[in-house]
Amino acid sequence: MHKYYNILYHINKLGFINQRALAKACNMSVGNINSSLKELVGEGYLIEKDKKYGLSGKGREYLENSLENKQVERLILDSGENSSFVKSAVILAAGINLCFTKPIGLLTIDGLPVIELIMRNLSLHGIENYYIVVGYQKDEYRNYFKNRRNVHLVVNDRYKWTGTMASLSTVKGFIKEDFLLVDANQIFEETAISKLLECPDRNCVLLTNPSDSNDEAYVELNPDNTIFRISKDIKQMNHIDAELVGISKISYALFEKMLDYFKDNQNPLLNYEYVLENIGRIYQITGVMADDMAWTVIENDQLYRKAEKLVYPKIKKRERLRKENHARETLKVCMSVRDEDIEECSIGGGMTNTNFFVKVQGKRYILRMPGAGTDVMIDRKSEQHNAALASALGINPSTVYCNVETGIKITECIPQAETLNGKTARLEMNMKKTTAILRELHESNMKMYGTFSVKEEYEKYKKQIHEANGVYYDGFEAVDKFFYELLEHLEELGTELKPCHNDLVAENFIKDKNGKMYLIDWEYAGYNDPMWDLAAHLAECDFKPLEEELFLEHYFQKQPDEISKEKIAIFKICQDVLWSAWTILKEARGEDFGSYGIDRMKRAMQKRDEYVLTYVKKC
Repeated sequence: MHKYYNILYHINKLGFINQRALAKACNMSVGNINSSLKELVGEGYLIEKDKKYGLSGKGREYLENSLENKQVERLILDSGENSSFVKSAVILAAGINLCFTKPIGLLTIDGLPVIELIMRNLSLHGIENYYIVVGYQKDEYRNYFKNRRNVHLVVNDRYKWTGTMASLSTVKGFIKEDFLLVDANQIFEETAISKLLECPDRNCVLLTNPSDSNDEAYVELNPDNTIFRISKDIKQMNHIDAELVGISKISYALFEKMLDYFKDNQNPLLNYEYVLENIGRIYQITGVMADDMAWTVIENDQLYRKAEKLVYPKIKKRERLRKENHARETLKVCMSVRDEDIEECSIGGGMTNTNFFVKVQGKRYILRMPGAGTDVMIDRKSEQHNAALASALGINPSTVYCNVETGIKITECIPQAETLNGKTARLEMNMKKTTAILRELHESNMKMYGTFSVKEEYEKYKKQIHEANGVYYDGFEAVDKFFYELLEHLEELGTELKPCHNDLVAENFIKDKNGKMYLIDWEYAGYNDPMWDLAAHLAECDFKPLEEELFLEHYFQKQPDEISKEKIAIFKICQDVLWSAWTILKEARGEDFGSYGIDRMKRAMQKRDEYVLTYVKKC
């Protein structure tokens, strides 16, 4: 029927002159035109009178239906595989709002700036690089993000006179891949990001039910859920399918189209959603519905109070319940139990993982759900093997379930457990127990998997930092150089490889109701020099010189020799450098550890100076 459409279209547009003129307009032969005209008359699409042809009612209806179908059809801008592994986000935070004395992104809710709440949700889904467009009070943003190596501030100096498309255009030259585009004047559930990333289409916008915020951008969809119209004027809408949420997944190809459309702009107040609407007339931009999402924009004091008092508490409750429900489902699969068998399931803490305290059929367990990115940092097979050996030795709680592929682990809960902290770890009664466990571990004949090499771990982190476009702290180059000098000296001092834990923070020591001490979390365990473990515990728990002297006496059961003491000093510095690099990597992947990484680097510098005075100058 395509040739029929072509003929009917040109007769409607130009009128019928003669067969030769029609054949030229349709790019067809005269003979083909003559036979087609007879068929169209015979089927009732054309009316013939005095060798002239005109559209019948049927022909006009056919044209109308064909044009309506063409309006719905859209080209696909990116036909490659689904870009679910988006690593970058652009956050638009340049605008000024006269209802507030600071940028909306820096307003606090539950003690955290709005923009931090947004970035935490993004980091949970693998966002590593942030391009934040600032303008109003840009120095406030600079001060807030001064230690965030994965945050790139891009300035829109014309923020007073421009709309969001002008702000978005400022990241040209920075963005070279697909990205998430997020407005900074809102809070939302973490599921908003997962819904966008799970959509198979590379270009999509998040939608929800109209919120009655008085600033809604209404959306009308085509039957295939692609964008037909976006408007803040309800009078322009034939039907209202949703409200636009300021979160979109944008392919690099679409970004280029948006920039191309904007390059001849005569109206600097243009907002990016209307650019999307325009491009959406030709290319497919999908609407992704999140119809039961806790969310609000923050445009005035009333909406700010709503965000603070109603929406954010609802978000926190929902996300806690979502995590706990996910944990319950995990328990049901891993332990082959029914929902009614799970009596308790509550979220705990964890620095890299999320732990849950659970009670199943009267017994208590700890469920560990691994954190993002831990699969590339930790050898789960070695962890499973080494933890089992430690349990057999009686210093680690029994493991009920461990999956080396997913990192999910369930262990028996220590009854009435007391978790040590930096202060309680320095009490002599606890020193006796922790040093006894460490002696037992180091002197055991456990056949561990893996050897912990600080050099290999450090260089692995450095490689991943490079791949993630991470940025080192100022002054890191000096400690990096000294790190390698210390490793050379270690070879001269000599090292011995014995079973070690390699992550001796205070919180990994837990005491039961009868005073028995356990050592948990064997993710980094493997053969190493025992002085590494001692150095780690002393540094992590901030032992003072006299406390350290007492701890070492308990461990060695005599005065330590000078070589052991020097190796401990070396390992303390190496650990600070290592965990500083670890933090840089985590920050490059979107996580926020505050000043932790810089503090470790500064302590490495301080310990370096102390080491030089004690051991180098003495020589």
